[in-house]
Amino acid sequence: MILAKLPFVIHALVETAAALSFIFNPNKQLPGCNEAAKLILRQYGGLLLSSNLICLAILTEPGFSYMSRLLAAALGTYHIWPCYRAYVRIHHNIGLSKDGQSALGGPRLHLIVHLACLVIFIWSSLSPEVSSEVV
Repeated sequence: MILAKLPFVIHALVETAAALSFIFNPNKQLPGCNEAAKLILRQYGGLLLSSNLICLAILTEPGFSYMSRLLAAALGTYHIWPCYRAYVRIHHNIGLSKDGQSALGGPRLHLIVHLACLVIFIWSSLSPEVSSEVV
């Protein structure tokens, strides 16, 4: 595997868990939410799953193209927002659902994971292209 594709694997793993949580346990993501909010959270979970399809497309294509680099930049900048959410949750002590448990490890773990994803995607977006003929 081309090393510049590694962030796409990591994103797919991280966001599959998040997507399933948003879809099947929206109350863990937003405690006490109403039905309208649950619909939005589930829609967001679906959006995360669709980002995984982008990752799958990159992972299955030979080489690492200019378009792959652009998609790495796009997915990298996405991770700014979960970092922001995690930071706000830490700063304002917003961390636990009503049952006293954090969703998927809590805001500190989220911040670390999403910062790592941001960094490796930006690194990937700056990686050189690899021709499909070389692979």
